[in-house]
Amino acid sequence: MLSLKSIAGWEDAVLASIAGANGSIEERDRQIERSGVYGEYPAIVRAYEELFADAEQSAEALKRAVFLVWQGAMELPANTGIAPLPDGTMREVIEALNVRARRDAIDDEQQWMLAWYHAQSPDLLELYGATPALVELAEGVDPTAWRDAGITQHRMELRGQMGRYWSKLATGAP
Repeated sequence: MLSLKSIAGWEDAVLASIAGANGSIEERDRQIERSGVYGEYPAIVRAYEELFADAEQSAEALKRAVFLVWQGAMELPANTGIAPLPDGTMREVIEALNVRARRDAIDDEQQWMLAWYHAQSPDLLELYGATPALVELAEGVDPTAWRDAGITQHRMELRGQMGRYWSKLATGAP
């Protein structure tokens, strides 16, 4: 079983690889496809899923896996390296989130993240099996609450693509 830090390093390597692709979206997509990089993120999400059973790492692993499911559904694969994830994988991640919500184990950070994801894509959680209680949790927080969360690059480093996304959003970078 890999550690959170190891998986974040794996994500960094994938992102460095896709950064080397150039040209139009279609050209970059073909380059990334030929390189085999699109096969990495299903394995990365599975590695995060393996950590769901680890009490010390489960909350963070779930945050990252939820982000990857959301990002994979929202962005072009050529921009993220995340080709469409298998529906079963997406459902497993959302079910793990449902379980944490039922146990009242969703922390503040996960709540404001979920609120943002849900606001950007209101049907995605339900599409992959979110319970009404989970949707209510996502809707119960202002989707712009992240602005007051004190996001810093330092706080988001070594957190894979999720950390990069939130760092860029917080600094207003494109």
